[in-house]
Order: sequence, then structure tokens, then C-alpha cells
Amino acid sequence: MERPPEPSGPGQRRTPPAPPDMSMVRTLRPRDYNEVLYVGHFYRKGQPVVMDLTGMSDADARPLVDFAAGLVFGRSGDMDRIAHKVFLLVPPGMVIDGG
Repeated sequence: MERPPEPSGPGQRRTPPAPPDMSMVRTLRPRDYNEVLYVGHFYRKGQPVVMDLTGMSDADARPLVDFAAGLVFGRSGDMDRIAHKVFLLVPPGMVIDGG
């Protein structure tokens, strides 16, 4: 298998990206669709996210669940329903053992 070319120029090295902070599960309670931005932000940083939609009507919560499902699918992660209107979004490469 061929290796990618090394960066050229003085003092430039290829360094692996820092691993995301996996020590914290974010719990977010969006009040409307605009706040789903925060769910995506923390999930893309590699943090598990609990999305609590219990304060929303079913009609208002549905588009947020659709967004989260697309986000998780597109990033090869996982999404579990842990209670009524409460979802755990698990980043790729991470396993959450429920026990």
C-alpha cells in the first residue's frame, strides 16, 4: 500500500490529530429546532450526546430526531433511545456499555 506524501517545507511534520475528549457525556435539552446546532457541534467533536426532548411536543421533536439520525448515520456512529424522547448519540469508534 502506498503511503501519502509527507508535507514539504522546513519544520513541517505530519502529526496525528488530538483525540477528542471522551470523558464527558453532554446532555442537551433543545427547546426548538435551531438549538439542534449544539447537538451536532458536540457530537462532531467526538463527545457522546444525550438529547433530551421531553420538554417538546412530538411534532416539534420529530425533526430533531430526524436530524440526529442523519448526523449519526453520516458519521458512522450509533443512536440509542434510552427513554421516551431521550436519545444517546454515540460517536464512531466508541462503545457505551449499558451494563
